[in-house]
Amino acid sequence: MKKILVIIIILISITFSAAALELQEGRMKLVLHESSGRISVFYQNKLVSEEYTSLLLKQDPRTSGIILLVDNRTQRLGDTFEYDQTVSETRSGAEFVWTSKTLNVTESFSFVTSVNSSIADGIKIDITIENISEETLSIGLKYLFDTWLGEKSRGKPHFYTSDEAEISSETVLQGILPDYWSSSERFNSEVGLLMMLDNTVVTQPDKVIFANWKRLDESGWTLNTKADRNFNLLPYSINDSAVSHYYEPIRVPEGGKRKITLVLGNVSDSGFSTALESTGTSTLDDLYNRISTESSGLQSVDNSIKNELTLTEDIITHIDRLIDSDEPLSDDELETLSTMIETLEKNRNKFED
Repeated sequence: MKKILVIIIILISITFSAAALELQEGRMKLVLHESSGRISVFYQNKLVSEEYTSLLLKQDPRTSGIILLVDNRTQRLGDTFEYDQTVSETRSGAEFVWTSKTLNVTESFSFVTSVNSSIADGIKIDITIENISEETLSIGLKYLFDTWLGEKSRGKPHFYTSDEAEISSETVLQGILPDYWSSSERFNSEVGLLMMLDNTVVTQPDKVIFANWKRLDESGWTLNTKADRNFNLLPYSINDSAVSHYYEPIRVPEGGKRKITLVLGNVSDSGFSTALESTGTSTLDDLYNRISTESSGLQSVDNSIKNELTLTEDIITHIDRLIDSDEPLSDDELETLSTMIETLEKNRNKFED
């Protein structure tokens, strides 16, 4: 029996890895699985290493995803044959597009930077639902996130909120929401999943439910919660927590659109900026992405030493500006600069060889 389960897991992993669009910026890696219409999100623990932590359950990305409620009928994007599905890279990141006879749904992804980070450590998700039918439709959306980091906490809370509330059992948040919720092995962990709930960029959900994944997944649209119920569903689903964001149905006229924006990333005390769309990536972030891109092509015969020298000059200029500003360097900025300098040193040795 165990051999059969192992074979099934291997086949599933091969299926997801065979057809996927992978993007990387800063410390974030985003994988769009073309076969299922789902995503995987990874955070680079240290810039000098290749060790990544999956922020969502990675064994089967299908356990997270979007469920629409259209005229009181649920539709799980990626699983229904009503929609044609495409995936493509864009100037700002990547996107899924689903098209049916009545709706055109776009889920776009771009990289963002938290308040205290110098390079990308989060992802912004923009969902646009366009009514292409000839009548008004009632459209709601639920985004189910299958978390796993809190499940490693060994009896401690699976989730925390920005106001330091601990969540260890089924919980509903609605009305005035905290700035964010997070899931990690322990409170104040340096690596974990953070999901923004309330700022000027994200669309505030009507409610957020923390519960057992199987209960949330099989509940259709909503779930009748019990405050004292833990994250178990006997006999098979044990210590298995998840979170659903609910955006209740609204009436969308013919040709109209409904837009929903979410932001997730690595844990951060200050969360993500309230002006993400206007700030863009920082200069340091741009430099880091340039050095990462150019270093990956060093083995190419056409790789130009001139590009390396230009990049070195830009880094020196950036360091000069930091010195002139009299502002103290954060640990994150110092680590990023140190990593870039080490990379330049390695590149120089390769050129000499």
